[in-house]
Amino acid sequence: MTAPAVTYLRADGPGGAWTEAAGPALRAGTSVVLYASAGSWSVPDGPGLRALLGRDYERYRAAGHRPAARARFAASRRLVKHAAAAVLDVPADDLELARSPAGRPYLRGCDRLGLSLSHTGDLLVLALILRGAIGADAEALGRSGCRALLAQRACTTYELAHLRALPAPERGDAVLRLWTLKEAYTKALGVGTALPFHTFGFRVEGTAAVLHDDNGEPVRPGEWTFTTHRLGTGHVVSTASARPPGP
Repeated sequence: MTAPAVTYLRADGPGGAWTEAAGPALRAGTSVVLYASAGSWSVPDGPGLRALLGRDYERYRAAGHRPAARARFAASRRLVKHAAAAVLDVPADDLELARSPAGRPYLRGCDRLGLSLSHTGDLLVLALILRGAIGADAEALGRSGCRALLAQRACTTYELAHLRALPAPERGDAVLRLWTLKEAYTKALGVGTALPFHTFGFRVEGTAAVLHDDNGEPVRPGEWTFTTHRLGTGHVVSTASARPPGP
């Protein structure tokens, strides 16, 4: 199994090499995953933030009793708008980030750029694709042992058998790879929690994965691309992407 091309770019703050690399990578047909510390995208409250957030400013203000969540919310929206602006060659303040009824973020009036946001701790992750659907999820590796309860709740019988065959020290990270793949897939579908995780699974080889049903049989081969990648920050990031058929 060969992992498809996904370009990972460190994007700590506006400007820098990532702004020049993201657009060409997307136009070449790869997905782009930007990752950054939330602190590098922090912005003080004020007129500039109000203009940047637009309709999201009220959501930002509503989180006032949780300063860390509010700061991360503003940082993530700033990352999205600056990334989209760099790709689309438009001012960041001209872009409006909206959410579907299922909570999936999208750029209003710009359906050719698909995006997915994820965060864990201080890490922000933004996945981008041109003319397609994409989902991404990130988790910190090595935070606990086997994660047996998580596996029992979220994994298929096929996946559980594979996990039991692994050396004990490897099972915790393997569970997180499966979990992030499932999160990424449901985000890309835009269904949220409506699709139970134990009803579908993945076979992971290296940095690629294949979707399976609950009996371990491949599902929709060729339609979806799945990747799982370990960042140098100590996190795993998984993506799910699909492009519509045609030229």
